[in-house]
Parts: sequence; structure tokens; C-alpha cells
Amino acid sequence: MNQGRGTNSSNDKEMLTMAEEELARLHRQLRIMDEDRIAFLEETGTKLKKQRKIMQTLKKEREKISEEITVATCLNQKKNDEKLVSRMRKLVEDYEKYDSMVKREKEQLKELEVQIKKMDTDIQNLRPKAIITDYDYENRLRSGNHSIKILKDRLENAVKKFCAILTENKKMREEIDHLLKERTRYNIIWESLLKDMQSRKKYMIELIEQATVAFDQREEWCSKLAALKKRAQSDYLAHTEEMREIQRKLDHDFTLREFLSTKGQKRILKDLEEKERKKKEIQIQNLENRLIMLEDTMKQIQKFCDEKDVHKMASQYLKQEEENFALFNYVNELNHEIEMLEESLEEIQTKIDEQIEISQLKEKERQHNLEYLRAQLETVTQETLTNEENVKNSENKVKAILEGIEDIFDLLLCDRGPILGLLGSDSSMNLFNVKIYLGTIEKKITGLITRLYFAEKAMMTQFKKFHRGNFVPIIN
Repeated sequence: MNQGRGTNSSNDKEMLTMAEEELARLHRQLRIMDEDRIAFLEETGTKLKKQRKIMQTLKKEREKISEEITVATCLNQKKNDEKLVSRMRKLVEDYEKYDSMVKREKEQLKELEVQIKKMDTDIQNLRPKAIITDYDYENRLRSGNHSIKILKDRLENAVKKFCAILTENKKMREEIDHLLKERTRYNIIWESLLKDMQSRKKYMIELIEQATVAFDQREEWCSKLAALKKRAQSDYLAHTEEMREIQRKLDHDFTLREFLSTKGQKRILKDLEEKERKKKEIQIQNLENRLIMLEDTMKQIQKFCDEKDVHKMASQYLKQEEENFALFNYVNELNHEIEMLEESLEEIQTKIDEQIEISQLKEKERQHNLEYLRAQLETVTQETLTNEENVKNSENKVKAILEGIEDIFDLLLCDRGPILGLLGSDSSMNLFNVKIYLGTIEKKITGLITRLYFAEKAMMTQFKKFHRGNFVPIIN
């Protein structure tokens, strides 16, 4: 019986030492987990602050981009574009108008040039046959040739300037066509940008909806996880009670086996019995000392836990262990969620940066196109003004040519009576009746040449008669 008690006391002491070691280990784990929890909370706090700052900056950038888009699509900008289009249309109409005027002037100049060339050829063909005898007629003819030469020079200069104006008008027409094509291209790019922005807005809305759905699912799974934890805790307590019952039965069987084995041993010598007795007494003394030490340790544990019941202490220990395990799992889940959020934020940040760069590049391109269009518009305006001045100069030159023709008409003393019926109410020389005046001048010159021819012929006949009458033959 004493041996059975000794074995029971030794088992109790071993259990107490194991409990003490386990308690110390749990204290260490609890302290380490508290430190980890504090460090994790600090780290998550800093990360959340950074993420909030990033979200604020992203919101500000989004507001800025939306403001820029509203400014670009506002009514004032549209009105400016409409004004620019109307101005360009007006310039194109003015260009077509002046182009038609220049073509008409060109045709009239061609007709005048044909008439002048015809008169020039007639004069050149008849000039060698004419023998000028009258001094006044010679002066008039010389002044007429001089005025014709001046008019030809003026006409040639006017034709050259007219050709230069035509080339400039052609360049202006090509530039205007190019500007119109650039504007259509710009409108197409602008519409594509608007469509792209709308699609990206839809994508952002879908992402937000997916995030809300994921958050709702997370709440649901958290509630399910809490229910599973409670169920696991109850199962764990039931299994613990069952293990204790099995351990108690096992200890009882072990003590019974030792008792039966002791009873079944053979008797030994007295010396050996004495030695065994002393040895057992020493072991009992050691066990009693160990028991006292374990009792003191148990009292310290009870004092630390503020609990007298051992079963309650064990249940508290198990409960604390489960809470620590739950906290560990919760921390792991938070880390995983934070990593996922960081990845999603990085993706969103990269997409926003790409969109900002694209919008900035497109804005620069739009500004460059607008500046180019404005510069082209100013150039076209200046060229139009220059063309107007050239047209005015051409009109002045044509007017001078008409005045020269009228001077020739007056110089030749042509009669206006026969052509008054053809001229109508307006008897002044213009581009529409200049052919009539040129025809009259041609007839007058033809008549003068004919008269000169017959006068020269008569003079030659008289000269021959005069020389024949005064001829005296010489006789040797």
C-alpha cells in the first residue's frame, strides 16, 4: 500500500512539474503574441494611413481630371470652336469669291492681250510700207507706239502678278483643305477620347461594385467562421473531458498493475529488504520535498491566476489558448486582406497614372493643333488681305490700260457717233465695251495706213514725172 501511495505521489509531482512547465511556456507565448499584436497594430496603422493618403491624392487627381474634361467640353469652348469654323467658312467663301473675280479678270486680260497683239501685228506689217512725210503725223504715230509699248509692259506685269496671285491662291486652297482635314481628324480623336473615358468610368463603377460585393461576402464568411470557432471550442472541451476520463482510467490500471506485480514478486533477503526500505524512504523524502515545491508552485499559479479550482484554471488556459489561436488566424487573414488591397491599389494607381499621362499627351496635342490652326488662320487672313490688295492693284492697272486705250482713241481722232448706239446709256470705256473701241481704233488705223499708201504712191508718181521732165540727154 505504501508503495502504491509513493507511486501516486510521484505521478502527482510529475504532473505538477509538467503543468508548471506548460504554464511557463504559455506565459512566454502569451507575451510574444502580445508583442506581435502590438507591432502588427502599429504596422497596420501606418499602412492604413499611407493608403488613406493615397486614396485622397487619387480622389483629388480624379476631381482635377473631371474638371479639365468639363472645361474642355463646356459651352464657351464649343462656341469658340463654332466661331472658328464659321470664320474659316467665311474665309473659304471669300477665297472662292476672289478666285472667281481673278478668273474673270484673267479672261478679260486675255481678250485685251489678243486685241493688242492683233493691233501690234497690223502696225508692224504696215509700218515698213509707210513713208512719213508729214511731221505732225510722225509725232502722233511715235507717241501712239510709245503708249502701246507702255500698255504692253503694263499688261505683261499685270499678267505676271496675276499668275503669282493664282499660285498663292492655290497654296492657300491647299492649306485650307489641310486645315479642314486636321479639324475633322481632331474631332474624331476627341470623340474617341470621350468614348474611352466613358468606358473607363464604367470599368471603375464595376470595380467599386465588385469591391462592395466582396466586402459583403467577407462579412458573411466572418460570421460563419465565428460560428465554426464556437463549435470547434465546444468540441474541444468535450474531447478534453473525454481524454481526462481516459487518463484517469489509465492511471488506475497502471497503479493496479504495479500493485499486482509487487504482490507477485518472490521474498528476498533481509539485507536487501533493508536496503530497499532505506532507498524507498529516501525516494519518499525526495518526493515529499518535490510535492512541497509543487504545492508552492501551484499556490503561486493560483495566486497569479486568482483562481483556486484547478479545473477552472485548466479551462481558462484552454480558453486563452483558443483565443490566441483565433487571434493568430485573424492576424493572418488581416495580412492577406491588406496584401490584396495593396495589390489592387497598386493596379488602380498604375491605371490612373497611365490615364493621366494619356490625357496630358492628348491635351498637349490638342493645344498644339489649336495653335497650329490659329497660326494658319492668321496666315490665311494675311494672305487674303494681300490678295485683295493685289486684286485692287490689278483693277487699277486694268483701269490704266483702259485709259491708255481711250487716249489712243482720242489721239487718232476717232468718231464716237457710229458706236453710240452700241454703247447704250454708258458711253465710258469699260471691260464690256472695250472691244468696240478697239475695233474702231483698228478701222481708223487701217484707213490711215491706206491713205498713207495711196499718198506715197501719188508722191512717187509725181517724183518720177518730175525727174523725166527735167532729164537732158548728153550728145558728144
